[in-house]
Amino acid sequence: MKKVVLSIIMMTMISSFAFAQTVTVSTYGVSPYDVTVDSIEHYYDRAYNGLVNVGKETKVYLKAKSTAAFQTPVWSFLEKPAGSTAAFVVKDIDTSNQIVSFIVDLLGTYKVTFFSGTKGDTIVLNSALYLGVEGGLASCKTCHNNLNFDYVYDKWVGTQHAISTQKGVDGISSSHFGASCLKCHATGYDANAVNDGFDDFPFVFPSTLQTGNYEMLIAQYPEAMKRANVQCESCHGPGGNHYSQMDDAKIDVTIASAVCSYCHEDGNHHIAPIQWDVSVHAAGTHLYSGSSRYSCTPCHNGQGFVDYVKGKPQSVQVNIPITCATCHDPHDATNPSQLRKVTATLNNGFEFDGGAGSLCANCHKSRVNSIPYVEGFLSNLTRFGPHHSGQADIIAGTNAYTWGETLPTSPHMSGVENACVSCHMAEGEHSPGGNVPLSGGHSFSMTTPDGHDNVSACEPCHGSFGEEFGEKKFYINGNADLDRNGVAEGLQHEIHGLLEQVAMLLPPYGSTTPDPIDSTWTLDEAAALFNYLCVEEDRSFGIHNPQFTVSLLYLSIGKLGGTVDIDDLNFNTPTEYVLEQNYPNPFNPSTRINYSVPFDSKVKITVYNINGEVISELFKGSKAAGTYNVEFNTNGKNLASGVYFYSIEASGNGNQKSFRETRKMVLLK
Repeated sequence: MKKVVLSIIMMTMISSFAFAQTVTVSTYGVSPYDVTVDSIEHYYDRAYNGLVNVGKETKVYLKAKSTAAFQTPVWSFLEKPAGSTAAFVVKDIDTSNQIVSFIVDLLGTYKVTFFSGTKGDTIVLNSALYLGVEGGLASCKTCHNNLNFDYVYDKWVGTQHAISTQKGVDGISSSHFGASCLKCHATGYDANAVNDGFDDFPFVFPSTLQTGNYEMLIAQYPEAMKRANVQCESCHGPGGNHYSQMDDAKIDVTIASAVCSYCHEDGNHHIAPIQWDVSVHAAGTHLYSGSSRYSCTPCHNGQGFVDYVKGKPQSVQVNIPITCATCHDPHDATNPSQLRKVTATLNNGFEFDGGAGSLCANCHKSRVNSIPYVEGFLSNLTRFGPHHSGQADIIAGTNAYTWGETLPTSPHMSGVENACVSCHMAEGEHSPGGNVPLSGGHSFSMTTPDGHDNVSACEPCHGSFGEEFGEKKFYINGNADLDRNGVAEGLQHEIHGLLEQVAMLLPPYGSTTPDPIDSTWTLDEAAALFNYLCVEEDRSFGIHNPQFTVSLLYLSIGKLGGTVDIDDLNFNTPTEYVLEQNYPNPFNPSTRINYSVPFDSKVKITVYNINGEVISELFKGSKAAGTYNVEFNTNGKNLASGVYFYSIEASGNGNQKSFRETRKMVLLK
């Protein structure tokens, strides 16, 4: 009896396991870099852009993925053109991932299925010929350059894609542009295929790169030049079977990174997709299904953001990472770098002015307007806070709860040309033994995967301060011990100390981790928790905006009855260089000169006589942001009564504008 029961249990478990298993088949893009690094096995011997609509004789790669170990995996063709000899070459990745490759040798439809046990999936591919953007019976331009398609052709002709061949042969791109560049700078180029792409027609590369070559080549080689430049078919696949037909993959529309990687990832001149591969964007997104969560897709789904920018309904049903085409519009060069959006409005109405970094601010911002949200906290107890991503608010120094106070702000938005982009895309160090920096660039990370901080991004403004961000100190009136524990540490350490102080003043009181908010909390406690979460979820721990972050935590501690004396807080940290009039003036024998610097600066204070001769150099060195003073004492200098001048010369450690100002003072004996 026990054996029977055990058998039933085992069969039930196996049945449940099989039912729970999910199998998917998708295209698997292979970049030129992937081909290069596969130098031993040579399985990936040809690049593939990951489209389901491809040129005839293209080598395609498909990936089968299972949520459990495969059970007798089998690939097969449900359909392929009559006479096709296409055959699978299988590569095992692990027990639940498998790659297969084959060549679409004839024109038409290929339906491929994969089964693991009783679970399977099917994918359809189309093999066609290239026509060119204005070629064929009905060209891309004929059907797609109208209001229904937002006049996409007219926009595309203004992009760098539309003149990629032209710039090359006319000598504009580079003096090194050669025939081998055309595989990416023209359409349909595949040396291993006859698909009516650029390289399938007569063409002789010019011996000299010079203006006028492009027009000459059009006259000499009209069929090849119909496929010059990076046209529609480069990203959507050949149009030979399309003619408005969408069934059986006769055209493809995708924002998958593999499409861009086909040309933009060679590991040498083009490395953006390699960097993107290690980014959080590439790791995938959290897409919530159901109409109640469509509001999440603009930021949690790559296609969702595209729809948001275009003003289309949010109806994405599958997980799509934040890819190249999420941020860059392949069809439109209106904005720098073909960015989809260069404006952003925070949820308190603040217009974020961060140059190219404004694109980032559309998602990396608080989801709420802080004042009504906090003051109505009893209605917002579920998932209370800015919602995990308030970086733009912190950088701008806004949309926290400040009890009506105006807090100072560091110039990381106003003083850095492209805000987020200037720092997070600053080139990092190359990986050991490689030529691809894995911090900065399109990794968007300030730290390499092995934990090395990209401090070089800070050095143009702040100079050298160490090898880790944690070493950068921030001074308020000459004091870097911001959490007042007796040790002057780096800003991030001090912010952690201040966060602990806020937490200990919140329920359950005395713990460094606050409780979830509930209806027993006071308004001040709710406001302080909101500020705590703003700083914690910003995740830079002060780096994005040192002045604002420190002041916000001081203010919160004070409102909770902590030891910070609100009256002593300096909420007027300077935002610009200032040289004040000396006092007293006239003077004898000494006077004091006050000055302010808005960020880490090299400063020199000098006194001159009326003939321009240097009388005294009062200070020469570096100063952190703050307000300072120096004394000018004439004792022992044997100076006559009269007019003297004092000046300040100051500059940041890199990109900021230098400052110089001179004032007059009177010595009266």
